Amino acid sequence: MSLRTRRGGALLASFIFVAAACQPTGQTASPTAPGGSPGSPGPTVGAEQTLTYAIDGEISQLNNALADVPTAEAAQWLYSQVYRYNQDLEPVPDLATDLAEISSDGLTWTVTLVDNAFFSDGTNLTAEDVAFTYEVAKSPNCRFNPSVCLENFLASVEAKDERTVVFTLKQKYAPFATVNLPGIFIDSKAAVEKSYEDFKSKASAVTPAEVKATDDKIKAEQAKDPPGALAGLRAEVEGILNKASIELPTEADYTTDGVLDEEGYVGAEAILIDSLNKSFTAGDIDGLAAVYPLLSGAREPVGSGPWKLDEFKPGESLTYSANDKYHFGKPAISRMFLPIIKDEVAAGSALKAGQIDWKFSVTGDVYTTLKDDPNLKFAEYPDFGYFGLQYNLREGRLFADKNLRQAMHYCINKEQTVTAATDGAGVAIYADIPPASWAYNPDVPKFEEDVDKGKQLIEASGWALGSDGVYEKGGKKLATKVLVRAGRPDRIKFMQLLRDQVKRCGIDITVQEADFGTVLTPMLDNYPHIPPGETQPFDAYFGGWGTGLDPDPYSIWHSSQVTGPQADGSIQNETYNYIGFSNAEADKLIEEGLVELDQAKRAEIYQKFELILAEEQPYMFAWSDIAREGLRTTVNGAEEWTADNMDTPTWFWEAEKITNKK
Repeated sequence: MSLRTRRGGALLASFIFVAAACQPTGQTASPTAPGGSPGSPGPTVGAEQTLTYAIDGEISQLNNALADVPTAEAAQWLYSQVYRYNQDLEPVPDLATDLAEISSDGLTWTVTLVDNAFFSDGTNLTAEDVAFTYEVAKSPNCRFNPSVCLENFLASVEAKDERTVVFTLKQKYAPFATVNLPGIFIDSKAAVEKSYEDFKSKASAVTPAEVKATDDKIKAEQAKDPPGALAGLRAEVEGILNKASIELPTEADYTTDGVLDEEGYVGAEAILIDSLNKSFTAGDIDGLAAVYPLLSGAREPVGSGPWKLDEFKPGESLTYSANDKYHFGKPAISRMFLPIIKDEVAAGSALKAGQIDWKFSVTGDVYTTLKDDPNLKFAEYPDFGYFGLQYNLREGRLFADKNLRQAMHYCINKEQTVTAATDGAGVAIYADIPPASWAYNPDVPKFEEDVDKGKQLIEASGWALGSDGVYEKGGKKLATKVLVRAGRPDRIKFMQLLRDQVKRCGIDITVQEADFGTVLTPMLDNYPHIPPGETQPFDAYFGGWGTGLDPDPYSIWHSSQVTGPQADGSIQNETYNYIGFSNAEADKLIEEGLVELDQAKRAEIYQKFELILAEEQPYMFAWSDIAREGLRTTVNGAEEWTADNMDTPTWFWEAEKITNKK
């Protein structure tokens, strides 16, 4: 599964990594435009056209290190890639003049670049910039979004001349055309290298020896079982980071009900120490790759996309202006304003009132209130993503027992629960590949509702029904909490309906709403995945993924992506297999799918993989959305946008032709 932007081609709608705006609980940012009143889209200057595009959460790294939907929605307008997708979901040239010339063995890909692409700082984009970006992507220290890191697949990349790039793969790799070439933003080599030199200059206040000593202490604590008291190293860790001029994590992101999760907070600091250590011990590219998210480009992007960043107000908004030298022509929209509106209902109200022009992802309840408004129109298309109840499979956690995972499924009516939770806007699924994909398997076995079967499975694992109707074993109740993102009514309702149904099977579920930024992100990013303020790892979490047009499941399901202790003693964090799924047969199929270039044969491979997931139930796969985006009727492309031509995720692919004629 890939996690990138829609324009980038892999449809980053990563529902699980949706960052929350930094607003006090219960409050929502209002869209305030520069020079306008709160809620206004800003004035139109002369004949210039403006567009207000709402973002639903805080912004992280505005570069290839991004890992959340709000940032992807913001960054997609700032960069170009080698390929982009057209409205039919086909990869077409972006910075390339044509699709790559591929050698007969499938290993050498030669790309010729356009000569009229310019970065936002006015410099011409060349093959050196493309080669540099892909060198960082193939580094063992790659900190790009994990779905596009290429250490395992790219042998070399070379700028043969100013306009020619040659990629040499280690093996045939089908997603290179459908994930990487459309999914990696091309950085300015000069801008990133300057940013790295600035970083090294500031970091030179600390010595490699003292950083390594602190990193070794951290790893020693992390290797303990149960986890050691990282909090005891906080003063030393922060001393190093402050001395190196590295910004510390925000305490508020690790604080719940006024209580700081110090262990989780220092764990986040530990990642920075590890990156700093690698920057000292690796060569130039590998050192740069290790600290890429910490470089100034994360907040001061230099891209070659249709727009460029003028102003960024964290927690509030971003303002863009047109890139006059965009290689497909100067955009019709001269200025974009991106307010951060965290609350779904508030954003819907702003769209209805004309305070915003475009809202990505309009969910059921809000759509119902807006759908008949004559001033609005909606893109509607099958979504390349899914939601599910994600089980922690690690030893000692409740749902490490497959019998319990299967029992949960037998104890609910999936179809009815999905329909009720999504107001009919969701399609029930039973494995990881959504119905919109060419690799979807309609014959995956389904767990039909069967309460007696569910109880039999529970009892087969040694549980006995207690006097209160809840199963017990060894003095422990068959009870746990399930975390679900606050402010997402469909997800919360699904879990509440599930909770009520599984009571019939003697399972006691507590549904706990949690803020993404302060609770879920720290928990999911950092092994051993303990929610802030608690002492034990999570048992289950309800969230989801945006899947790419290419169904490659490597980044979520391959055993190499499992978080936690590694063979070299390090701790792997921020990869996406945080539930600990490891299956040798699944790994084999995933690896076969990566090298098979024939789409029909790849589909067969992935359908076999789906059968494993359907049996093992690492997630209770819930539903895929019918995705909707809401726009004012004034917003169009080269031609008027209607339901007939707004039916794919890339319906707006020629961004430079977007207009907003009010």
